[in-house]
Amino acid sequence: MAHTNNNDKHKNNEGHGNRNNTNPKEKVAITRVPRGRPLGSKNKPKPPIHVVEHIDNVFKTHVIEFASGVNVAESLLHFSKTHQMGLCVLSATGAVINATLRKTPGSIMLLQGRFDIVSLNGSFLPLGPTPSSWLTVFLASGGGKGGVIGGTVVGPLIASGTVMVIVGAFGSAIYERLPEENGEEEFSGGDSYGPGQKPGGPLNL
Repeated sequence: MAHTNNNDKHKNNEGHGNRNNTNPKEKVAITRVPRGRPLGSKNKPKPPIHVVEHIDNVFKTHVIEFASGVNVAESLLHFSKTHQMGLCVLSATGAVINATLRKTPGSIMLLQGRFDIVSLNGSFLPLGPTPSSWLTVFLASGGGKGGVIGGTVVGPLIASGTVMVIVGAFGSAIYERLPEENGEEEFSGGDSYGPGQKPGGPLNL
């Protein structure tokens, strides 16, 4: 009977054990990172842009409503001084009573009765050492059948019913004089006022 060598069995067992303990090959997963913008990112709405800086020279439009019995000229002047802004009167609709106008130097007209406003324009510059203000109005009497008369407002201009006035408002104005002396421009440093004499004369309101 053949006898198996114990040393051979031990070697065989070691061989089986080594084969059973062999680690399998490790697998490494590679994840690709996409490049560029995410899909659909270009279609996302952008947040609105809010301008928070206040600019004094911006020209703003105001629609001012005057009730019946209000002095339109005086109220515009008061509005300009209170808000410290220049006004440019663009147009008006409605009717007035008891207007005081100057058509030519030294010629004052006192108009009594109701008149429809054909046009109203002027400017109010409250800032500076010599504030300037003037207002010119053209009125039609008798529903337009009595003709049109106009001039510079030098007294009360009382609203008869509701009067709507459209004005442009601005924070500051630069005064320049023409023709320029020595080819150089003259500036007032941003003050808002007119030349020495007020154009159209003062408003005696």
